[in-house]
Amino acid sequence: MRLMTVQVAAGGPAEPAVVVGDELLSLRALGHASVRGLIAAGPDAWAAAGEAAAAGAGALPPLGPVAAVAAVLPPVPDPPRNAFCVGTNYRAHIDELDRTDGSGAPTGAPVVFTKPWTSLVGSGATVPLHPGVTDFVDWEAEFVAVIGTPALTVERDEALAHVFGYMLGNDVTARDLQKPDGKATQWFKGKSLDGFAPTGPVLVTADEVGDPAGLRAELAVNGTVRQRLDAADMIHDVPAIIAHLSRGMRLLPGDLVFTGTAAGVGAGHEPPISLHDGDVVEITSARLGTLRNPFADHVPVRVGP
Repeated sequence: MRLMTVQVAAGGPAEPAVVVGDELLSLRALGHASVRGLIAAGPDAWAAAGEAAAAGAGALPPLGPVAAVAAVLPPVPDPPRNAFCVGTNYRAHIDELDRTDGSGAPTGAPVVFTKPWTSLVGSGATVPLHPGVTDFVDWEAEFVAVIGTPALTVERDEALAHVFGYMLGNDVTARDLQKPDGKATQWFKGKSLDGFAPTGPVLVTADEVGDPAGLRAELAVNGTVRQRLDAADMIHDVPAIIAHLSRGMRLLPGDLVFTGTAAGVGAGHEPPISLHDGDVVEITSARLGTLRNPFADHVPVRVGP
C-alpha cells in the first residue's frame, strides 16, 4: 500500500488515505482516524486495509485525485514521540565532513539524535529559513523507516519484521547551530527548528518495498542534483539501526527512524552552499515518490502537527 495524510480542503481535517493509481481513498470507513491509527491496529488491520484498497472505491470512500488536495501533510504527522535519527552513516559523507571541518569520524555503533514533531512538514510545504536564528540552512536526503509493531531488544535478523514501511525525509540542518564551535556538538538544536523535517509524500508499506537496501534516491536543489543516496552504502543498515535502538528501549508503532544521509550536503561542497529564499529542494525515489519543498525567509506560524 501507498499511504498519505492530506487536507482535501484548505483548513480541513487531516485525512488518512490509501493511494490507488492517482486517486485517494479514505481509511476512515475502516475505523482508522489516522495513518498512525492504522499502524497501531496491527498486521490484521493492515491486511484488511490492503484488501479494501484492492477492491477500490466500492470498499473505501473516494477523496478525489491526489493532485486536487489542498495540502499534503506528513504521512505520519503525529508520531508517538521525537523521531530517531542516525548521523554519519555513509562513508563518503563522513569523508566530506572530515575534509571540511574535521568532524567526520566513523563509529562502532550508530550515532543517534532526535528531531521533534514540531519539525515535521509534508511535501509541498514551505520550510522556513529562520533568518536571525541561523545563517546556514543545509539539506540531507534520507530514507525514513516507520515502526509497525513494538520492538524491544530485537536481534538484527528479526528487526525488519517490526517495520511498517518507508518514506523519504529531509533532515534539514542549521549548520551554524549544529556546530557553534566548528564541531558538531549541538545536533538536536541544529536539526530541530520548525519545519526542519519534511517527510513523504507517501508511506510505502514494507511488503511493497522489499529489501530496504535496494532503495535509491536523488536530491536536487533548483533542478541541480546535489546528492545520490544508495541505501546499500549505509555503514549501519536498517536492521542494524533498529536492533541498536531497541536494546533496552521499546520502539513503538508509528516511530520514525531517519537512517542517515549520503555525501553531497551543502556544507560538504567547496565552497560551501547553503539554502536561500526561493530555493526548491526535491528528493526523488522510484519507489517512494518525490518529496518537494520550497524554502523561504518568512513562513506563517504553524500550529499543531
